[in-house]
Amino acid sequence: MTAWKNKLLAISLLALVTGLVIHTGGIAGSARIPMHPQVAAPDSTQVELIYQLQAAFHRAKTNQDIELMMSLWDASATLTVQGNANQTFVGSQQIRSFWEASGSFTHRRFSLVPSFKTQIDVHGDEAWLYFECHDVGDYDLPDRSIASDTFLAGTVRNVGGKWVFSGMTAGKAFPLSVNHFYFP
Repeated sequence: MTAWKNKLLAISLLALVTGLVIHTGGIAGSARIPMHPQVAAPDSTQVELIYQLQAAFHRAKTNQDIELMMSLWDASATLTVQGNANQTFVGSQQIRSFWEASGSFTHRRFSLVPSFKTQIDVHGDEAWLYFECHDVGDYDLPDRSIASDTFLAGTVRNVGGKWVFSGMTAGKAFPLSVNHFYFP
């Protein structure tokens, strides 16, 4: 290779690396693109289990599996639904009735979550959890559409080694936003 081609290759490589560093927010990372773990053990294990709770919630909605959904809730849990005339549902039976009448269980929907907006803050056997659900109606048809945009947030508890929803609030997560959280 000639000296000219070596210089051209070096300049191209430098431009590529510089572009990648700028695009990813710098070598040390940024608030938007974390470059290091967000949680250190032993809480990281609990965070993983709470993520699994959230994933099971979306699986239950998508598959319209009421038994799975109810297995995710503490028997004495509360669910406050903003904008619902009945607003607060207390205990397994009322929460079951709410879910059975909800759009997720009366219409075909695929429930998606923007994982980068999920918030988990563990404090022993209790944790704060926030996530959003964006449901796609008739998801396997060409004319599918966004059926709902909601959030679920509140307290989850570790009961006998299993994380369950305890004191939760649900409401609209609209208009869609990358960096706006709808509760509290």
